[in-house]
Amino acid sequence: MLLLPIAVALRAATPPGSQPHGGLAGKIVYLHGGHGYTADAPGRGDWGSQRPLLLGMIEDLGNKDQMDFLADYLWRSGATIAALRPVGHQPNEVVLDNADPAVTFHGDWSDGAGPIWFGGAGEGDPGVAPFRIAQTSPQETAYARYRPKIAEAGFYPVYCWTPVGDDRAADQLYRIHHAGGDTEVAVNHRRVGAGTVYLGTFYFEAGDGGYVDVSNRSDDAGKIVVADMIRFGNGRGDIDRGGGVSGLNREDEAGLYWVQWHADRAHGVPTTTYRELKSDRDATISLAPRYARFMNRAQDGAPSDRVFISFHSNASEGGAQRGVLGLYNGNGRASATTPNQFRLAELLAREVNDDLVAQAGRFEHDWFDRGKNVTLDRTDLEFGEINNEYGLDEFDATIIETGFHDNRQDAEMLRDPRVRDALARATYQGLLKYFAEVDGGNTNATALPPAPTGLCAAGLAAGEVTLSWAPPATSGSDTHGAKSAAWAGGPPTGYRVYASPNGYGFDVEADVRDGAATACTLAGLEPNRLTFFYVVATNAGGESSRSHVVACVPRGKGPRVLVVDGFDRNDRTLNPTQKALQGGDVERVWPRGGNTQDYVVPTAAALHAAGPDLAIDSASDDSVASGSLRLEGYAAAFWILGAESSDDQTLSEELQARLKQFLEQGGRLMVSGSEAAWDLDHLDHGRNFFRETLHAQYVADDAQSSEAKGVADSIFSGLELRFGANPLAYSPKSPDVLRPVAGGELALTYAGGQAGAGVTFNGTAGDGKVVLLGFPFETIAGADDRQAAMERVLRFFAVFGDR
Repeated sequence: MLLLPIAVALRAATPPGSQPHGGLAGKIVYLHGGHGYTADAPGRGDWGSQRPLLLGMIEDLGNKDQMDFLADYLWRSGATIAALRPVGHQPNEVVLDNADPAVTFHGDWSDGAGPIWFGGAGEGDPGVAPFRIAQTSPQETAYARYRPKIAEAGFYPVYCWTPVGDDRAADQLYRIHHAGGDTEVAVNHRRVGAGTVYLGTFYFEAGDGGYVDVSNRSDDAGKIVVADMIRFGNGRGDIDRGGGVSGLNREDEAGLYWVQWHADRAHGVPTTTYRELKSDRDATISLAPRYARFMNRAQDGAPSDRVFISFHSNASEGGAQRGVLGLYNGNGRASATTPNQFRLAELLAREVNDDLVAQAGRFEHDWFDRGKNVTLDRTDLEFGEINNEYGLDEFDATIIETGFHDNRQDAEMLRDPRVRDALARATYQGLLKYFAEVDGGNTNATALPPAPTGLCAAGLAAGEVTLSWAPPATSGSDTHGAKSAAWAGGPPTGYRVYASPNGYGFDVEADVRDGAATACTLAGLEPNRLTFFYVVATNAGGESSRSHVVACVPRGKGPRVLVVDGFDRNDRTLNPTQKALQGGDVERVWPRGGNTQDYVVPTAAALHAAGPDLAIDSASDDSVASGSLRLEGYAAAFWILGAESSDDQTLSEELQARLKQFLEQGGRLMVSGSEAAWDLDHLDHGRNFFRETLHAQYVADDAQSSEAKGVADSIFSGLELRFGANPLAYSPKSPDVLRPVAGGELALTYAGGQAGAGVTFNGTAGDGKVVLLGFPFETIAGADDRQAAMERVLRFFAVFGDR
């Protein structure tokens, strides 16, 4: 049961969700990740990367991955993001122009006119307007609805493409209706447009239930809003440069083709806006600053309101160098440097260097301290991607060379999602310092807070859910083992609760306007509905990243069961891999590629489908270990260990003791994970517990199989399960091979029928019951199979609802 030291009353319900308003609100960031798969043109037009496969990574792809991590920080701090290469990983796409039948107009709209627009309409086609316009209003009186038909459910980056002008609203409102609800994003099209502006990434179900509205609601009186194009997803490369199309995910191609794809379908966008050189490889160098200049309307605002950032990684002869560098120009030609380019490079690289050095002991290796040498201006060339001769003094620009991909230690760190996240956080914090310096202190330099931890959800009464959490460690606290935790972020002044019907699409549920709060209670929920939650910390900087996702069915009656998330590990061992064009495997570091911290979702969904009359709570393992949540009173516990292993303590001694006591009191326990036997038994971090309490023994580290079959006469008899193919989960790389001991029974075998994949123990009333899987339950492919397996477990546990 949940023990709550603090209960906080909620303020009035919040309006529909919106992009957070933080320290970078009103700032425009032109964002790029250098290189990418490129056609050999002029020439045969064959596709290849600009940099080789080294030590498990290709710079062309690593730069893009790093860009995605920064895009998340920028969005949560309120920035407007002009994407010069696609954000995220979504090969599906739907692109809707204002003339498409799937776009409908409500209220008073009229035809727009101008020299630049997206789509095929225009002069000579008077029946279709280049774009549509509506007058602004304090209350919404008109909206244009872009309703895509989504082929496959998933996370979709959403972009707008709108021409700029001095009559545009400074706060044109885009309302994204996704699987979780509505999220509003405002863009100042007096300052940026005629290219893809990133509105955020949202989960859409398959079909046409989602949409984006362009609304005329605005605080900018006497202006217009423009409805032109909305894009969902990134698609696959379909530009033929002489050797056929690449067929690759469009985000893996060089940004040149992303820009070209849209320019080819727009009016008033000449090729010279993004390239002047015939060679594609050469054209990719100046593509980003050229097109950023085209998107940027310098007549409105000031250079201190916008900036250009690109990511690269470095290489040196022999692979001996390490660490970060910020690049700037001017050694050769003074005209090649932007006004504050050196200061921008220095602030960002210094922040990355110092923040990561301060986190010694947190990663696989310690970050290399470059001391004072964190910037570089080469004497033999000017860096084309940040050459002011393309930017015309419209904004400052720098390249962050994140590390040296030809150095083993740096390459291993750059393949670690925790390091990529730390690099993005430091870059974002450096941008705060830069803007505060160049705009005369108008930027609020309060850094985003870190995420809260230890989230629990308990339905103590029908229709009521109590959420509790631990406050994050912030600047000045030394809880991370570093000399200084200044890298961690600013202190929270409040918390925001998000809720979801499916665990992937979320909307704001409530605000807790107290930075000292550790709990809150939500009322008025449907007692029999499974609802998912996460919590973020808030302050003047914006929103933190989210906590782990938890779930609850607040029935207030019937048997109560608990889902526990014990999967915290998130390192390079979980990275997805893809085949490089030149051969070999390359690791990707996608924000949704490893541990996405939402594996309560498939587990709780299967549990609710199998036992709809159960009351379901969920929690992190930290809350159980600390004693803030007790196992007593729960009929059964379902423990997610994922790929947790020795580095993160699969089960601490304290947790082993609590689980042993729970079973001795007649509890039922299901444990799943691909490294538990390796850690607890093989490495003896709990051998007695594993053999005597879970009734299994380690046999081998890798079953080399992704299929399990129920043993005849076992609880899983007749079931065949595939795992590792859930598109919303990771792929376990080494499922444990188990052997039943001490009264345990073999219940599942891997493909071939030889190796043990699952063990059960049916004890007496005083010994409890156990189901142990050698692979993660959440990775089972297909909701129906997960439900079928969970039904067998509930039947074995004799845990049923009050039907």
